[in-house]
Amino acid sequence: MKEEETPWSDTCLWLIARVLALGGSWRPPRARGFALYRAWVLFTQFSFLYGQMRGVFSFWGDATRVIQDVCLLVTTILGIFKFLVFVARQEDVFRIVNTIDARRREQSALNNPRIDAILYASYRSARRITVHMALVGGWLPGVFAVTPFVLRGLGVGPAERELPATARYTDRDTATPVYELLSLLQYFSMQYSHFAAMCIDLFFACLIIHVAAQLEVLNVRISQIREDYYRNGDAGAGARDEEAAEEAAWNELCECVDHHKAAIQLVGDLESLANIVILTQFMGATIMICVTLFLITTSKQHFAALVKLQGYLVVVVYEIFMYCWFGDDVMYQNSRLATSVYTCGWPGAPQKLQKALIIILMRAQRPLGVTAGKFYYVSRGAFVSLMKASYSYYALLNQMNK
Repeated sequence: MKEEETPWSDTCLWLIARVLALGGSWRPPRARGFALYRAWVLFTQFSFLYGQMRGVFSFWGDATRVIQDVCLLVTTILGIFKFLVFVARQEDVFRIVNTIDARRREQSALNNPRIDAILYASYRSARRITVHMALVGGWLPGVFAVTPFVLRGLGVGPAERELPATARYTDRDTATPVYELLSLLQYFSMQYSHFAAMCIDLFFACLIIHVAAQLEVLNVRISQIREDYYRNGDAGAGARDEEAAEEAAWNELCECVDHHKAAIQLVGDLESLANIVILTQFMGATIMICVTLFLITTSKQHFAALVKLQGYLVVVVYEIFMYCWFGDDVMYQNSRLATSVYTCGWPGAPQKLQKALIIILMRAQRPLGVTAGKFYYVSRGAFVSLMKASYSYYALLNQMNK
């Protein structure tokens, strides 16, 4: 893809594009030296991974520290995996974003107030969750990084020095100046891990919002076919006017069919891009929620450590909640297509138009949505099931601990 075709300033996803560029995964157009910046981001992630893998063996025998280390290890592995998948398939990502932008421009040109309201609502929703995730998750690495220094300054922390995140790099991690340098490195590692692990999930959630909006626009367009002609009963119209109205209704239906096919293709493209990422995130989140709950309820660490664990838990839950909440909207808008067909002005319409509507009805009976690895649809019901599974594993761990 040419650099001038890279989505950046003119896309509806301009804000998340900049967040991902800050994390090294979205290459801005005409950005010199970006490969070096991306290499630095990857260095922070792999160094963090090394520290956690070494920490598992170094902390063996201390269950609390090993569990904390494993949680961070799973998060880092997921983040690196998502980062590499995103970078490897960046052309597909840009193509989907450009397709959404093109569809939105076409629909804005229709000058339909209901469609304009849907497009604005989807843009505002995607922008809002981007800001919220930046505020919710963006400050956590900084809190993790400064907490050990603040606690030691107040004299309420542990007697020995601790790195901001549970890890072991060398045998001199707590010696000056190694301790200070590793603390700074961990801050960058955690900050970029937020961009890699969480903001890529946020990007896919924003795509899902706009895909659901495309189906909602389709519902509006179908429901308005022959609406005025049928509701108002243009009995005084001449034969020529009636023929022109029916021709316009048929053309509108043909455009709706093309819109429906494009929406199905868009969901398919998003599915092929994100389904493995979503599956791995759901599997990892189930484990992380379980063990984090276990740590919070059984650990005897100081108060600040528990607050950090709770903040970590909130972010992990919010990640999968985004997918499930907005993924359910895609399935709901697809299920509404049958109702939209029934509410349009089909009574008295030409036979070919009625037959075409029947085909749309038949296609609408098939579920349409984003899945987690083709195993199950991403929906609000799936979120409840994941929470139940995590709590079941937590209860089992808690019982075994007693």
